Parts: sequence; structure tokens; C-alpha cells
Amino acid sequence: MSAPTSPRLGLAYLAAAQAQKHVTLNDALRRLDAVVQVAVASMSVAVQPASPAEGETYVLPPGAAGPAWGTMLPGSLAAFQDGAFVEIRPWAGFLAYVADEGSLQLHDGAGWGPAAAAPDGAARFGVNTPADATNRLAVKSDAVLFSHDDVTPGSGDMRAVFNKSAAARHASALFQSAYSGRAEIGLAGDDDFHLKVSANGASWADAMVVNAGTGRVLLGASGTASDALHVKAAADPALRLEEAGSSSHLVLRHVSSGQSVLEHVAATGQALIDLSPQVQDGVSASLFRFFRSVNTTAPCRIDINRGDGTATVNHSFMGKSHTFLNRTDGFVKVGGGASAPNPVCAVDVDGPVRVKGYTVAGLPAASVGAGQIVFVSDETGGAVLAYSDGAQWRRVTDRAVVS
Repeated sequence: MSAPTSPRLGLAYLAAAQAQKHVTLNDALRRLDAVVQVAVASMSVAVQPASPAEGETYVLPPGAAGPAWGTMLPGSLAAFQDGAFVEIRPWAGFLAYVADEGSLQLHDGAGWGPAAAAPDGAARFGVNTPADATNRLAVKSDAVLFSHDDVTPGSGDMRAVFNKSAAARHASALFQSAYSGRAEIGLAGDDDFHLKVSANGASWADAMVVNAGTGRVLLGASGTASDALHVKAAADPALRLEEAGSSSHLVLRHVSSGQSVLEHVAATGQALIDLSPQVQDGVSASLFRFFRSVNTTAPCRIDINRGDGTATVNHSFMGKSHTFLNRTDGFVKVGGGASAPNPVCAVDVDGPVRVKGYTVAGLPAASVGAGQIVFVSDETGGAVLAYSDGAQWRRVTDRAVVS
């Protein structure tokens, strides 16, 4: 053997006929004890400890100071053996467990670095828990941090991307309680955005669906939203607006086919729904319109029911096609009768009709309009109804001029 030491670990060979062979052998054993299955106390302690334990080893950081450490190179192993620190210079391939960090460090020939990083293309990777064939990336931790890259530097963004192979598949985040699903958010079974919930992990309900093509929001069921916000349920779907801290609320709900309810529940006092249209200029007229967007032969009607909880109609305002709101087929029915307006009468009054009373001296001008009817209280022949012929007021009894 031409070299006195081994090429990798620098162990001294025993020479032929060497005296004191045990000394050389013991030195080699001490070196092996330091470099085989290396475990160091720390790689961040910069000041040589005063009373280290026998065999205690450190990786020296830059600027390490002390009687022995000050003469050693940064990155070297400083092993305390037989009352003194011995320097062992590592090379590529050295592995060292760092006790105060709980990390495994690898020397690459230039310096130390973490040895636990997963290589590119690793089939699976687990952090504090085993990964498996289904969960190829598994993390068991109280928290997980994803941050933008401030070293490269990057764009400043941080995006987690979930990609699926087809619209019918899932790309979503699943939230569990005791490993049983309770909520799911993402693209669940189609390309719309879903928020789904479950009470048992088996039966799921869509709480919200956002249409991928229109951006319309559907609440309460799966399907396609017809408007910007669409509330849908199998029975009695409702949209509720409630003032925090008060039992006063407004509910709009569909109760049956062809029937919807706008309901205001007041905490105390009179239930009131105010409709207050505002105009930008503050002076323009306000207008409410009730109409069908498509003209039909059936009327558009507003019914005012009795206040006793029944469906009995007290007042009805109807409009057919584009007629006025208070007309039905050109006729008006006034009164509490249940019958429809008489089709030969423009006004059908179910009950007495009262016209305004005047004295002869106080009668309005007859010329304002022929056909006016008034009650004259002091006519010569006695109180009588009178009508205007466009020139004179005449008694309805005998057509004589009122006097």
C-alpha cells in the first residue's frame, strides 16, 4: 500500500512490524465513531462549548470561534474525543442528523443542505404522514402555508390550480369532519361552480351553483339559473331579507304553481310594505306599472282580499291588453256584488250612487259639459236631480230649467 490512509475516510493503515499498533487502530476507530451514522448536536452554535460531552459533535458555522474551533474550516465536523476537539472535513455524500433542528443534512461537496427534499417526479410524498396510491401528496399538520415567491422573484401571485380531464369529472376542494365529507367547493360533475353540503358524507345538496357561461347564481338546488339570482327549491323556495337584531323581515316565496307571496313580518305594530320609487333628478314623476311583457287575451289584475286570512276578493283592479289598470274590457264594476260588470254599461254600480249637492245659486256653469248630474237642494219645486244640456241646468223630472 503506497498511501498511509484510506482514500475516503482517511483511516490510518497498520504498517508491517509496526510498534504500538493499538494506537493506530484506536485512532481509526475514533474516526469511524465520528463519521459513521453522523449525528451532530447543532450546526448553528458559533462558540466552542466549554464542557462538551465525550463524542459530542458539531457542524461548524461560518465565523465559529474558540481555542480549537477558530483554527477549523466552516462546515467541518468538530468531534470532541479524548478531551479535545478533532476536525473532520466532510466531502460529497456525507449525511448528518442535526439534533436541535430534527433535520437530515447532506454535504454536496460544497456545503451542507437539506437532504429530505423530494426529487422531481417523485411518485408520492408525505409530510408527517404516509402517502398512498390515492393520496400521493399527504400532509398532516395544524396549518399549511402557500406563499408567493419573493426570492426568484416571481409575479407576486399565488395560485393553486385544480385540473380535471373532462367536464363530468371533479376538480374541487373537499372539507371533512372525522374523515366524512361535509362541504365541497369547485367544479363538481360539470363546469359550473358548485358549493355543496352534506350532513352525513353520503347525501349531498347544492347550496349554490354559478353558471359557467352566464355567471348567474342559483341558490337551493342544482340546475340552470334563469336570472342573475335564482332561488329554487323542491317546495316553498323563499328569499328572506332580515334586519339584524330584529324579527322584522321580508320574504318572497313561491308557494304553489302559479302563486307567489311577498310577505312582510313586522316585529310590532302594523305590517307595512313601502314602495318608494326614487328619481335621479328629484322632480320627475314616479310610476308603478303592472303588465305582461307579452300581450294576451287574459286580463292583468290586482286583487285586494279581505283581511281575515281568506282568499275572498274585496277589490279588484283589472286591465286587459293595453287598457287602463282600473278597467275590465272597457267596463267598471263598483260595489261589493259578486257578479261581473254589466257588459252594456260603462259603469255598473252595485248600490246607491251619491252625487254632489248644490244650491241654485251655487250651481257650476252648465256650459262646462253636457251630461253633468247634480243634486239641487233648494229648487222651487223641491229638491231634485238636475242635468246639464250644455247650456242650462234642467230638472230630470220634467226637463224644466232649474229655478
